[in-house]
Amino acid sequence: MVKIDSSAIERVSLRSLVDFLMATCRVAIETGCSSNRVELLVTRLGEAWGFSVDAAALPTAVWISVRGRGEQIIELVRLSHWGIDLNKMALLNDLVDQVGDHQMALDEAVDKLKSISGHAPPYPKWLTVLAGGGSSLALVAASGGVGQELIVAMALGITCQFSMRIFSEGNRRFLADYITAMLVAGVAAGFGIIWSDINLARLIIGGLISLVPGLVFVNALHEVAQKNLVSGAARLLEAIVIGISLAFGVASVLGLAHYIQIWGT
Repeated sequence: MVKIDSSAIERVSLRSLVDFLMATCRVAIETGCSSNRVELLVTRLGEAWGFSVDAAALPTAVWISVRGRGEQIIELVRLSHWGIDLNKMALLNDLVDQVGDHQMALDEAVDKLKSISGHAPPYPKWLTVLAGGGSSLALVAASGGVGQELIVAMALGITCQFSMRIFSEGNRRFLADYITAMLVAGVAAGFGIIWSDINLARLIIGGLISLVPGLVFVNALHEVAQKNLVSGAARLLEAIVIGISLAFGVASVLGLAHYIQIWGT
């Protein structure tokens, strides 16, 4: 692409830039960017167009202050949806690099950001479901599982993916984690009745491995290390609550199965 000349950069209005920055913040948070990364992205975008930007990002809100040419605008955007989408995150990073190098006009950047926001997943749903089953199978195999345990692991991974697709619509992530953990543990316990020699603990952990909040936990530690304590603590609490939801879901089923076994004897 050809670099945008300085005269084109001067024609960018403060209002248009602020709207673009707020939309960028929303997409960045919704795709799983850490708060300090969001702040760096919008700061670089503002500098590319000759404006000074101060930003404070949290998982649920972003404040930005944009100054330049004798004007200043302070904005707040509230966020109710967030998750992890590494494909969109990579596309957003490319967009910021192009704008930062003056390879893209603001109008074009706005259109591309809208395209990124509505970008469909790069893989079909059936493949992601199979990949979830494959990740469970791989973990169980790596931890010593053989024979029928590998079959059960694949089934648990697929069950986990289907359950999350059904129950995680809207803003019900923690409830979806709990229900999914119950289903995975229940299916594992059912197979345990058929094959009494399988390792239930290994299979349940393998079945739920795709729900372990690894990236959330890493982002939390990174933000705490960067002294972004409020956002880091919020993300750390999110990771803990996800873990508790999974643990309670598994414990509910195994506890019920234990009492049924005692009652039956």
